[in-house]
Amino acid sequence: MNLSWSRKILEALTQEGVEDFVFCAGARNSPLVVTLDRAHGIRAYSFFEERSASFFALGLSRASGRPTAIITTSGTAVAELLPATIEAFHTGVPLVLVTADRPRRLRGTGAPQAIDQKGLFGKFVSAEFDLENGEMPSFNSWSKRAPLHLNVCFDEPLIDEKHEPFELRAAQVETFLGTSRTGQTTKAEDAASSVRSFLEGVRADELLVLVGTLETAQERKAVSAFIRNLGAPVYCEGTSGLREQSTLRSGDKILPLALRRFGVRKVLRIGGVPTARVWRDLEDPKVAVETLSVSSLPFAGLSRGSFVCADLAATFSQLELRASGSAEKLLAFDREIFAKLEVLLAQEPQSEAGLIRILSEKIPQSALTYVGNSLPIREWDLAATYTGARAVEANRGVNGIDGQLSTFLGLARESTANWCLLGDLTALYDLAGPWAAQQRKLGATCVVVINNGGGKIFNRIFNNELFENRHSLDFSNWAAQWRWAYEKWTAIPSSISVFSKPVVIEIVPDADATKRFWDQYDGFFN
Repeated sequence: MNLSWSRKILEALTQEGVEDFVFCAGARNSPLVVTLDRAHGIRAYSFFEERSASFFALGLSRASGRPTAIITTSGTAVAELLPATIEAFHTGVPLVLVTADRPRRLRGTGAPQAIDQKGLFGKFVSAEFDLENGEMPSFNSWSKRAPLHLNVCFDEPLIDEKHEPFELRAAQVETFLGTSRTGQTTKAEDAASSVRSFLEGVRADELLVLVGTLETAQERKAVSAFIRNLGAPVYCEGTSGLREQSTLRSGDKILPLALRRFGVRKVLRIGGVPTARVWRDLEDPKVAVETLSVSSLPFAGLSRGSFVCADLAATFSQLELRASGSAEKLLAFDREIFAKLEVLLAQEPQSEAGLIRILSEKIPQSALTYVGNSLPIREWDLAATYTGARAVEANRGVNGIDGQLSTFLGLARESTANWCLLGDLTALYDLAGPWAAQQRKLGATCVVVINNGGGKIFNRIFNNELFENRHSLDFSNWAAQWRWAYEKWTAIPSSISVFSKPVVIEIVPDADATKRFWDQYDGFFN
């Protein structure tokens, strides 16, 4: 009885807190799709392409703090979920993968759309259930701190009953945001003790604090009070929500110098794994620096150093520490470089960094701002204005560039403006993403594509055009395809229109201005 079974599965998921369902309709998952179509009381979104759909579901889950289900048909459609599943695993998001399958007897036979879907997601799901003939899962082993896989084997006839409308109500559950994401967490009291021990006797000029992604207001409040009181040099990334509290503002190039030239011997990381390049430098055993990472996610981010996985808000709300002395030499050097940076940004307004600076001044403070990997997030952290606190989102689990637009559209809000800053190759990776926007009532939504003709982050790393994927494409036809508004800028206008529908804003930086900017900026540190 496929439809009755499908209803039981959907009801079981809503009891785990699922209220958003994203589905890509196909033959094999038709019992689930038809049943979902008759359900009232939940939100259902249809999509035609599984990879973008799963990233959209990831964004919905991050926005709500609840599990979100993505439903696919069998075969390669299931494999398309792997990238978003990996991202969800590394960011502690309880994405629910409901994959329809052909009967178990067809596995290994080469029958059409019959692959071995059991175990396909490996370590990237915390629980998996391979179901057939009305079997039901038990969710006791699911931590809701990582993805879940339900593989549902349907035999024919697929639509085998009369289906009537029915009500589904998602249970009230504790959201996953801001809570510890693993069964092996450290108690907040013990985590606080580890931080005290790490900082015992350290002077302000010997310490560097790196603040990565913080997800909740409670985390930001506790960490904000801690770093203000500590009195040590602090570098806060945009996704921390505390960037305006950075005492180091000349960009992440100052951080390696802090280790080599200014005597920093301890690095305290709070929150997500940092974007800053210095974090990778710490892998070098020649860098004689002690590290302690404190995160709500079970990932140290380094192969060396100390790590504590704990509730950040509970840990740092009980810490009132003050480092002795001051780090005035490092801070004075940073202020000198920052002053030069401010002048340079004004001198090169059509460079990529200059455009980001001006754009950051135009985006409303209340807007959700989403920045893509790999270059936009780094240029935002370097060049964006420091005026006021701002909610900045990004996919930083594995730092991939796929599914960025779809994740943004899942995160986007109805009540405020939404701004997304992507590189050109990142946008090309997710051309199907705008499908989701037509099913949501969003506030003013602007997707900014910084089109520099390829992956220019690799230009500065390798100086080899093979890594750049150079192109001469523009995004006007893409916008037209989705009936989005479109504008093309080479400079940021003095006033920005408020659009009644989503808009693609293609920004084309001046390549010579960008080169001049980076050449001069790099020279500040020589």
